[in-house]
Order: sequence, then C-alpha cells, then structure tokens
Amino acid sequence: MHSMNCIVILVVHIYCFSFCNGWILHAKSLCKEMNDDSPMVKNITITYTIRNTFSEPWYVYERNVTSSDGQPFIRFMEQAADDDDDTNYEFSTTYDSKHGYVILGLGKEGQCGGSSLTSWQFKKGPSTVLSTDVSRYIPEDGDHLIMDCVMAVL
Repeated sequence: MHSMNCIVILVVHIYCFSFCNGWILHAKSLCKEMNDDSPMVKNITITYTIRNTFSEPWYVYERNVTSSDGQPFIRFMEQAADDDDDTNYEFSTTYDSKHGYVILGLGKEGQCGGSSLTSWQFKKGPSTVLSTDVSRYIPEDGDHLIMDCVMAVL
C-alpha cells in the first residue's frame, strides 16, 4: 500500500512540476517517511579497557568503541576486535546457558583467564565490579567498561 501511495505522489508531482517548483523534495521525503517503518538507531560511545596488572606480561589497552544503543557489551567487544588493526582486542568465549558468555582469553596475549589461577573481572570504571556478564550488561553512552585480569576465586 505504501508503494502505491508513493507512485500516486510522484505521478501528481510529474503532472504539476511546472506549477509546484521544489515539490519533488517534499514527495521524496514523504515517501521515505511512509516506507521507513524502522526507528532511527542511536549510536553510543563507550571507553573499553583491557587491563592485566596481575601477571606478566602486563598490559593496558584502551579505546573508544561506538555501536548501537541497547546492545549487550559483548557486541561492543566484537566491534572493538573488528576495528583493531592489532590483535589487542581479540577474545575467545564459551557460552553457558546459566552464566552467558564466559571470557576464556582476551587481548593480544590471551593468557589471563586461561588457567585456574586467573580470570577476567568485569568492571564499570573506575572500580565497580559488575555482577552481570558481558552478554547481559547493556552499556550507556559514556560508560567506561574494564576487563581486569585478577586472581581466580577458588
């Protein structure tokens, strides 16, 4: 039905173009409004830090990541890995239906979290430990999210 309305609008436009200079822009925007059922997607930007000050080799990687609002943090992690020319933001996970995505390896070294002695702790900067996982946390614009290498709780 929407496309039929656009055709009628454009036919009327062609017929009266000599009388209604500039009407084509209005007709095009009207057709776009009628056919555009998807809401505008808002992007947000967060700061994402990967930090290992627990075991050698020590490192801190930090970057801004922009992605769609309302997406879980793991989508921002994927965006950071895609945007990274180096391998600083690569990661490996396993999925658990109860706990969501569990980070196994993260960063260029990928060493933290690979043994029973260390794991990744998910924080909201500067130091608030988040009690949710990367697949359930929905970032807000301006968040500073940190993956910190820590001693595993035994």
